[in-house]
Amino acid sequence: MALTRDDLPVLPTEPGCYLFQGSQGPVYIGKAKNLRSRVASYFNDKSWGKSRWITATAHKLEFIVTGSESEALLLEADLIKRHKPRFNVQLKDDKAYPFIKLTNEAYPRLIFVRTRGKKDGEYFGPYPSAGAVKRVLDLVNKTFQLRVNSGSPLKTRPKPCLRHHMGQCLAPCALEVPEEAYAERVRQARAFLKGRVEEVIETLDSEMRDAATRLDFERAAKVRDRLQSVKRVTGYDSDVARPTGDDIDFLGYAVAGSYAAVQIFQMRRGRIIGRDARMLTNVEDAAASEILERVLAAYYRQATHLPPLVLLPDADVDLAWWAAFMTERAGRKVEVRQPERGDKVDLVDMANRNAANALDAELARLERRGEAPGVKELKTLLKLEHAPFRVEGYDISNLMGTHTVASIVAFEGGRPKRSDYRTMRIRGLDKPDDFYSLRQAVERRFTGRLAESLPMPDLLLIDGGKGQVSSVMKALQEIEVDVPIVGLAKREETLITPAGKEIRVPLTHPALRLLVHVRDEAHRTAVGSNRKGRGKAATRSLLDDVPGVGPKRRDALLQHFSSIDDLIAAEEATLAAVPGVGPSAARAIFEHFRANSEPEAGDKAPDSA
Repeated sequence: MALTRDDLPVLPTEPGCYLFQGSQGPVYIGKAKNLRSRVASYFNDKSWGKSRWITATAHKLEFIVTGSESEALLLEADLIKRHKPRFNVQLKDDKAYPFIKLTNEAYPRLIFVRTRGKKDGEYFGPYPSAGAVKRVLDLVNKTFQLRVNSGSPLKTRPKPCLRHHMGQCLAPCALEVPEEAYAERVRQARAFLKGRVEEVIETLDSEMRDAATRLDFERAAKVRDRLQSVKRVTGYDSDVARPTGDDIDFLGYAVAGSYAAVQIFQMRRGRIIGRDARMLTNVEDAAASEILERVLAAYYRQATHLPPLVLLPDADVDLAWWAAFMTERAGRKVEVRQPERGDKVDLVDMANRNAANALDAELARLERRGEAPGVKELKTLLKLEHAPFRVEGYDISNLMGTHTVASIVAFEGGRPKRSDYRTMRIRGLDKPDDFYSLRQAVERRFTGRLAESLPMPDLLLIDGGKGQVSSVMKALQEIEVDVPIVGLAKREETLITPAGKEIRVPLTHPALRLLVHVRDEAHRTAVGSNRKGRGKAATRSLLDDVPGVGPKRRDALLQHFSSIDDLIAAEEATLAAVPGVGPSAARAIFEHFRANSEPEAGDKAPDSA
């Protein structure tokens, strides 16, 4: 039965959030300056299609009063993220975005973080991805020569590390670096991260000229290299600069069917220093204002440095509301406008074009993947927010605790993506331990080089039961990675959720068949890698015992024969025909294997070759 005006509770005229409740939770969540008048608008005769769907689906309405409009905005964002209501626009990748943190120390350093503290340092961001943070950190640390290790607080070393000898660190851990000199580098790095590139360039140019005036040409050359690095990366010498020298954020959006994209550009002192595209789903019948506000809430509640001006495209957005929110967040006045003429209109138009391009690329990617059997069913079966386009499977293979190998296989759109398959040797293990092995594999996958080279998966499949799933969940929590996970126990092909719940479906279920395929591929890859490693080790040890066989002949034989059995069984003429072996070595190899495989009369045969 549809919700009517008569079913509404007595609503106050204060700001807050309202929740249209369905049979299984909220179907729509919104915010309001005036709860009474905003909710009443859903029951007007002129209310648009989405409002009618909401009131027809909801059974009752609940509300939460907040102390201010800004609190209502933040509460709405939290509630939408938690409940994921049916009729709300959803961010396709609603995650905690990474930041760069400048520590509070005598010799500060810049580090990668995913959560912001209160008074433990200065934060810059958010950045669109972990890879973007790492690229920025690498550039800033090399350019301004800040320390990257030695702990917190700073621990002394007997001598500088390699980074110092490469000119990438001042090495305060080993050398007497004045705090004032180091603080100047920190100031320059801070200005760079805030987008004040022109200020950094002017400072470096002045340092270079001063050094040259003092005839300190070695120092002048080093400063010149840092100056050129900053100009090259920021495009300072290019023609991208705008005539305005303002600090501005400007946004654009594009919509296609149930998908939308919002593009955010950051311009500082007339130069574009960064951009971020956010994809959204469930946008059918959504107003442009709802699409924009979903991204505004997600981004500006995290942003550390807000510009004095934010430009929005033409949409029915409450500009005064957002200006008040951003002003409170920034601690100074922030203006939110929709430009109507001049260069600022061109900026918004550029953002709209880039949003359209980003959306086209996303739709093309979705079309290429197709609708593979099992992908949609996985979303329903595991109650995931999105269909898991990329599924990664993990398995462990060992031989009595030795040669323990972890495999990672990737499926995209239900199909194997073998170029993304990886195997790794588990370190620090002297006995079989699948829990430890899985934890190490997951940690290395999401914190090392693999995190930069492989895209983020939509689902992790673990070969194992409750213990293996629990172990991986703990590892993900420790490294602050939020990825859905499911285990697949071989016993009756039972699915295991992170909460320990067992899910049993028929073996013909498309989702289970896909997961079994991923699990079997992970097992095949792990076992194959293990056998290959052990086979090479065994082959090398046997060949190393043959007189006259050095590294070149050994490698030639390993490349020619597919297994140790084929090598041992080969005739002398076959061995001699291998390029680089020759008749004399072939004879020695042939006689060696025959002597070790055919015991003399009366001797006991060996247990193995």
